[in-house]
Amino acid sequence: MNTIVAMATPAGNSGVAVIRISGENAKQILQSLIQENLDFEPRKMYLKNIYLKDFSDRCLVVFFRAPFSFTGEDVVEIQSHGGYFLAQKIIDEIISNGARLADRGEFSKRAFINGKLSLDQAEGIIDLINAESEMQAKSGSTLMQGKLKDMISSIQDELTEILAEIEAKLDYPEYEYTDKESSNVKDRMFKIKQQLNNLVAESKNGLLIKNGVKIAIIGAPNVGKSSLLNALTKSDKAIVTNIAGTTRDVIEAEYEYKGIIFRLLDTAGIHESDDVVEKIGIDRSFKAIDDCDIVLKISDQDNICDIETNKPHINVFNKSDLLTKKTDDKYFYISAVTGQNIDELKQKIFDMTITGDIKQNKIYLTNTRHIECVKNALSFIDKAIQLFDFTTMDIISSEIKNAWLALGEISGVVSGEEIIDKIFKKFCLGK
Repeated sequence: MNTIVAMATPAGNSGVAVIRISGENAKQILQSLIQENLDFEPRKMYLKNIYLKDFSDRCLVVFFRAPFSFTGEDVVEIQSHGGYFLAQKIIDEIISNGARLADRGEFSKRAFINGKLSLDQAEGIIDLINAESEMQAKSGSTLMQGKLKDMISSIQDELTEILAEIEAKLDYPEYEYTDKESSNVKDRMFKIKQQLNNLVAESKNGLLIKNGVKIAIIGAPNVGKSSLLNALTKSDKAIVTNIAGTTRDVIEAEYEYKGIIFRLLDTAGIHESDDVVEKIGIDRSFKAIDDCDIVLKISDQDNICDIETNKPHINVFNKSDLLTKKTDDKYFYISAVTGQNIDELKQKIFDMTITGDIKQNKIYLTNTRHIECVKNALSFIDKAIQLFDFTTMDIISSEIKNAWLALGEISGVVSGEEIIDKIFKKFCLGK
């Protein structure tokens, strides 16, 4: 493979810039840059001058010999002084010595090709880099450590054993399965089905961990929707006035609660209006309802929210500090101004959107590709179980093989080049 180079740190001024080189000529290029044929001891940091055309920089350099590197190839990392111009000059010099600029995610793709990384681990790295909350980081870390791959591989191993037993007996056409043998295979298939069913059932929480919970705040003008957004996020994100119609577009903000990101959509007050701009805002309010996971229907003593929605919702009665008593048990009473019951509202939103207990080290499917792969495998397992009493074992064997292949799409054992390329293009340069 070609020797590739890219920045491993973001472009811009900083204390240190890390430049990564990978490929068979990595060490030779480094020797050219320092202008000496030093036989680098792997994993040892050296302080050396990197010589460019018109000047030099004092850098820390380290060499990783294949296969003991991230990519599985010879890898060099150069830690120069930070700054876009300087780092770019070093990269230009490396390219002039025979390397080429890496494609997005090419270092990680080479790690996958060289068996240093599975596909699900690569996707875990992406999730960890993009994490915005504690649970996002933990689920990305779990994926990166290969825990999902281990679980999927154990299921594939069980399927392989079942297939081996079936195939061994298929070699003898005169052999007939006993009821006990068929029942045993069927029981093992049911256990696999249950494991896959559990993964799919819990994937709802997985997607909410990764993408966050979308909350639409709706109601008439001036009932305190923007004040509630500010109270939930402990910020002044939304402009608050006593003038009806202050919010004319959807305002987005977020807060983290118990490791989950909750994304708020503060909408324009929904009411009859002839104002062209206001009507556009109202249309966007209804779109926010369609896009969200849960709706907060905000009322006050002057305006009861009667907007119909099929989405899970909470009837929130705001400005409870102005009431002498609660009048209706169907409302959750709060005061966005005083903060009354705001924490309790966060808990209620959490309880209505997150199913069961979210465990820190549990494996959740947070990737729609993984969910589809498991669902596909589940459909083949289901079909195999249904066929047990109606057809021959060779046909059942074919369905089990299809289930095994569907699960292989998660680890990359059978993934096509198109899927692999699509995954690694999500990475930044230098990763």
